[in-house]
Amino acid sequence: MAHEPRNPAPSAHDPDRHSDIIDALRAAGAAPRRMLELSQGRALALWHNQQGEARYERPRHHALSIYTRAGEHTSRQVNGHAVSKGFPGAVCLFPEGSQSSWRITGPFEFIHLYFNDLDIRRIAGQTWDREPDTVQLSERYQIEDPLMAQAGQMLDLTDWQAPEQALALDHLTQWLMIQIVSRHSAVNAPPPEVTGQLARPQRQRLQERIHASLDQPLTLETMAGWVNLSPYHFARLFRASFGCAPYQYVQEQRLTRARELLRQRHHKITTIALTCGFGDHSQFTRAFRKRFGITPSAYRASKTS
Repeated sequence: MAHEPRNPAPSAHDPDRHSDIIDALRAAGAAPRRMLELSQGRALALWHNQQGEARYERPRHHALSIYTRAGEHTSRQVNGHAVSKGFPGAVCLFPEGSQSSWRITGPFEFIHLYFNDLDIRRIAGQTWDREPDTVQLSERYQIEDPLMAQAGQMLDLTDWQAPEQALALDHLTQWLMIQIVSRHSAVNAPPPEVTGQLARPQRQRLQERIHASLDQPLTLETMAGWVNLSPYHFARLFRASFGCAPYQYVQEQRLTRARELLRQRHHKITTIALTCGFGDHSQFTRAFRKRFGITPSAYRASKTS
């Protein structure tokens, strides 16, 4: 079946915001393993379930479910009969107000992405320049969608706690919602082609704003707003202009600044971590060692001895 969230990650999760499906999952015996609150009220969750029955009764939010492990023993029920069965990579889409019943007779895991109608309206308006009221999501139960299944595997393998992944996860969930609107709604149209690059003044403005905001959480939507673009168009023009995704660029700038500050002994390493947008010393150390092959303290010693 399709199911929901896990343990909190970087930011606190409001359980009431997506409580309808979460409550149904818990009542069915599902256990949340990870949960991450994203920007604009969206949330990710990773669930494990082994057995039970669940019924989703007109949730007040949308939910995308991607089976990441097993699922063959999960079925959708209509009048007590199985009408579909799951499989690894199965995708379900539960629009706001939908109803469905599920029976689980074996272990499996699944990713949930929770979002609301404001997200869908914004995506439609920004990406397709379409009136938001014309967008209506379709119900999808245990279907094949290899593109979304692959995204589910990426989410499953990602360390949600890692600070360098926060922007990447925001980027990926933005992309997922575009795919939902494009492939599983009344829009029924691929995202528009985006060609060209950011203008030189836009590139300069972005570099200045990013450099001045490295100690702050940076989302795709925030950066896109600096140059008055939708996140979809911004991400593509940014990659064409800088040769990498926005989250990769931001991470590189954070680590480059940190390396510069480490050469100055009067800055404490913990202070440098916070100044460069890392949550704590250990997160900073992991990211720095992964990028430069040496810990921050060892790098400082090599440059100041």
